[in-house]
Amino acid sequence: MAEHSTRLALPSGRSLEVHITPRRGAKRLSLRMDPISRCLKVSGPVRLSQRQAMAFVQDNLGWIDARLDALPPPATFLEGRLILFRGRPTRLVRIEGRGAASFQDGCDPVLVIASSSARFAARTLAALKGFAQSDALDYADRLAVKLGRRPTSIRLGDMRTRWGSCTSQGDIRLSWRLIGAPPKVFEYVVAHELAHLCELNHSPAFWAHVSRLMPDWKPARAWLKAEAASLQALGQS
Repeated sequence: MAEHSTRLALPSGRSLEVHITPRRGAKRLSLRMDPISRCLKVSGPVRLSQRQAMAFVQDNLGWIDARLDALPPPATFLEGRLILFRGRPTRLVRIEGRGAASFQDGCDPVLVIASSSARFAARTLAALKGFAQSDALDYADRLAVKLGRRPTSIRLGDMRTRWGSCTSQGDIRLSWRLIGAPPKVFEYVVAHELAHLCELNHSPAFWAHVSRLMPDWKPARAWLKAEAASLQALGQS
């Protein structure tokens, strides 16, 4: 089986991309719905053919339709739309003019974006990335003191398969969509990546560093797993 992509028509009338990837060591075919690209990922043993892989897909059309239905709707940046911001449903409000975006907390929090109608989505995205960068640096500065190590750099990006990464050179990259998570969850991801400055693995020693930085990290990790699709929908069209 070679790597292959195709388009699949579903009984519901919808269609989606299917990406087939051979995996050495895989013993059976498996399906996964990517919440960001909303495409179907198929992986399986190298010895199987593409025909066998697509037959497996056809046998699971009902499951595929159900998984599509279960994905949260894309959280596009429209005036008046509710999005997740620091873990809370927050309404996007546009005002005419220029200036920095502002967050107004309260019972019904709002994120105020100064922008023209035509530039609203782009300005909202820029504002969210700015808030994410600021929050990430705040968490990293505080946690680095505990760790006794500082990263070489911290950058925000549009990450597709993970929330964060850390290189052997100490460069940390984080998903800007973490601004949609509760602060403790965002902080956990930063702590996780900072711990990789000491251990570039997930050994007991690594988790000991995470626990030292953030003793109550387990609920944050559980939230991230449970709400990943909602977070990944942020900014999708």
